[in-house]
Amino acid sequence: MINLKMVDSTMQYPGIREVKYTRHAQLLGTGEGMPEKIVTNQDIIDQFNLIASDRAVQYSIGIKERRAVQTGVLPSEYLYKAVLQCCSNANIAPEKIDRIIYAKLVGDQLIPATSLRVLEKIGVRKGIPVMDISVACSGFLHATDLALSCIDTGDDYVLGLGGDRASLDANAEILKDTRTIFLNGDGFAAALYGYSQTPKFICKYFYTDSSIGEFAYIPFGTEFLKEKEKLLTGAFNLTMPDGPKIHQSILDSFQIISSQLLGASGMHWDDIDFIITSDQTSMAWKAQLQQAGIPEYKSCSCFHKYGNTVAAMVPLNLHEAIISGKLQKGMMVMMMGHGAGASGGGFIFRF
Repeated sequence: MINLKMVDSTMQYPGIREVKYTRHAQLLGTGEGMPEKIVTNQDIIDQFNLIASDRAVQYSIGIKERRAVQTGVLPSEYLYKAVLQCCSNANIAPEKIDRIIYAKLVGDQLIPATSLRVLEKIGVRKGIPVMDISVACSGFLHATDLALSCIDTGDDYVLGLGGDRASLDANAEILKDTRTIFLNGDGFAAALYGYSQTPKFICKYFYTDSSIGEFAYIPFGTEFLKEKEKLLTGAFNLTMPDGPKIHQSILDSFQIISSQLLGASGMHWDDIDFIITSDQTSMAWKAQLQQAGIPEYKSCSCFHKYGNTVAAMVPLNLHEAIISGKLQKGMMVMMMGHGAGASGGGFIFRF
C-alpha cells in the first residue's frame, strides 16, 4: 500500500507490481476518426441562450472548439476510420488483427458490442474476440493493459480503441450547467499493439478509488428504468458538483501514478522524453506538467480543439504527438490517464 491519496479519499492504494511478460509488446501505430462538424463556444452560447462569452470560456478552461458527430452516424463509423488509418500507419493489414478492445462511453448500442460493429465494418471475416469496456477517461489505458496481456498469452496484433459521443451532454436541453456544457466533444482513436522480440513496456500501475465516485458522474443507467419520465430529462447530463475537487483529484492522480512508475523503473523525470496524459481541461494539463516541473514541449494536448473526449483523450494526444513529430522512435514515454470513473493508470514504455 502507498500513502499518497486523492482529495477526500478514504482508500488505500495498492503498491506497484513488477511486470512479468514472457512475450513482449510494442506500439506499432495510431489513427483517429474525427467528426467533420466543428462546434464553437459561440455555437453553444447561441443554441442554449447562455450568459457567457467565447473569451471567458477560453480563459476559464482553454477550449476554442470541439467536434460533434453528424446526426444518424454511429460511433462505429468513426472508429472504422480510425482503425483503417491506424493499420495503414502501422503497415499491418486489418486481417492480421487478433483482437479488438474498445473503451467506450455508450457506443452504438448496449447489445451487441460496438467492437463487433467495427469488426464488421473493416471487413474481417475471422471470428476474432472483441469486447467493449467502460472505465471513462482511463478506459484506453485499461484497453492497452488488456492488449499487452493478450499479446503475452499468444496474440500477435491487438487493437485498442477509445472514444465516443461525449458531446451528448451538450445536447441536453433540460440542465444547462455552464460548468460542464462547454467541456465535452466527440472523438475516436485507435492504437495497434504487436509482438516485440525485446521489452518495450517497462512498468505499469493502475488503481481504483470507489470513495470518490460521486465527484463526476452521468446518471444514465438501469436506475432510470424505475422512473421512465426521467429518460428525457437530463439522464445523460454530466454531473460535477465540485469542479475544484475534480481538478485537485487530477493532480493527485498524476502524482500517484507517476511516483509509482518512476519508483518501479528506477527512473527520474529527466529520463522521460515525452508525457502523454489525459487533459480534462487545458488548465488541468498544464497543472500536471507544472507539478512535475516538465516543460510543455515534452507533452501535447488536443483539448483546445477537441475538448474532453473521455476515453479518446489519451490516444488522441498520443496520435497528435506522433504525427506532429514530437514523439520519435526510441523515446522513453510515460503515458497515463485518470478522471471520472474514479480510476487511473499508466505505463512507461519505449516507443
